[in-house]
Amino acid sequence: MKKINVLYMSIFVVIIVAIIWAFLSAGIITKNFNKTFSDNPTENKEVNIEGLYVTDTKDGVKSWELFADTGHYDNAENIVFLTDIIGNFYDKGKVVVSFKAKRGTYTTEDKHINLHEDVVFVHHDGANITADRITWKGKEADITAVGNVRVEKPGEVIIYGQEAVLKPELDDFKINGRTKTLFYL
Repeated sequence: MKKINVLYMSIFVVIIVAIIWAFLSAGIITKNFNKTFSDNPTENKEVNIEGLYVTDTKDGVKSWELFADTGHYDNAENIVFLTDIIGNFYDKGKVVVSFKAKRGTYTTEDKHINLHEDVVFVHHDGANITADRITWKGKEADITAVGNVRVEKPGEVIIYGQEAVLKPELDDFKINGRTKTLFYL
């Protein structure tokens, strides 16, 4: 019986020594881990994200949201590069505009959204806007659409142009440059 106790005690001591060695080794290996990240705060750090969701909420009220299949964040520029984007703008808790685009960017400092390539905005009343690029700079700023702009109010009118400026409420717009207008009869 005493031999078994000595054997158990020996195994226990070996396990304790192995655990202490593992903790000391981990401490030595990772002692500069945090220091490495904090030594150069201006160094460019990048993050790739799949299934990205970004939203802007103020006082518990959602202003807008967007979903992207992928996002690539670059902290040197404070910008998120997005692909395959869909999203919504809200007013008083209701969706007023839905949008989609193949690519886009979101700047984290000023919260501007730039949508590129196959951009479509659809207003809740069915009016829609397509363009090569649409830029949204906040609830108070005009929305700009540039390149192959097409504005449609179903059953009423389709307007083509190269640039459009839309009011933030999306109830009024102005087409700049040459236009082509088609009226439904």
